[in-house]
Amino acid sequence: SSSSSSSSSLDKVQMRDAFMDVLKSNGLEGGVNEKVTNDLLQIVQQSMDQMEHQQQQKEKTQLRIFGKGHKKRLSEQWGIEHTYSVPLMEKIAANGDSGTPFILEYPESEQASIYKELASSVVREVAKIQYSQANNRPTVHYDEGVNMLKFSFGSGGQNKDTAGAVEKEDISEETVVSLDSIPSAELRRECKCAACVEELTGRQILKPEDIPDSVKPMKMSPTGNYALSVDWSDGHKSLYPYKQIRALLEERGVPSKKEEEAVAC
Repeated sequence: SSSSSSSSSLDKVQMRDAFMDVLKSNGLEGGVNEKVTNDLLQIVQQSMDQMEHQQQQKEKTQLRIFGKGHKKRLSEQWGIEHTYSVPLMEKIAANGDSGTPFILEYPESEQASIYKELASSVVREVAKIQYSQANNRPTVHYDEGVNMLKFSFGSGGQNKDTAGAVEKEDISEETVVSLDSIPSAELRRECKCAACVEELTGRQILKPEDIPDSVKPMKMSPTGNYALSVDWSDGHKSLYPYKQIRALLEERGVPSKKEEEAVAC
């Protein structure tokens, strides 16, 4: 960095002397010579800055290797709230191999700001999980009597794991199914995995009529704090973000948390 800065200063000095000599040989001396030289140097500097900016813009041209809009589709498909486009740079890889993180060597770079924002999001999400009850995963029960999954969002037992065998409730046929339930077949048909939905286009591959109403969950387990993993009786495995489950419940007439609070008031 220092050598490049020195050579840049040296070029300016040499250019200044050259301008002065040419102007002097053409009869311009004193203050006029000085002013014209400064004006010429400024024009050259501006031209060089413009060329450098154009080169930087050219190098920053984005190549969307997964296609335009892919990040948004993945966010909607898996309920991911925070997404980032991290540039593929040889220098970042080299810094990682050498033991000096890119963000430490170039703290003011555009790439470093992306990593800082990503790290801040991780800290915020961890804080939410620790201190906010609203972000805890729901309890999930399988009602075998009516072949439905029952979801409970709220303070009551939301920290209980659903890992392992399916939790079942034997309920008589006269029992009224609450609005926090989703038929097993309906949830199975809402799977957004790569086998059911084309990732690049979002086109539905799974045909709803191919899923029998008798399909049921064989195993359910939480995936982190953001999704529910379900192994189905037809051999398929699905991953449902809680954000997607909430949306499905609202479509079925379950009031959202904001609506419940409004009614309570």
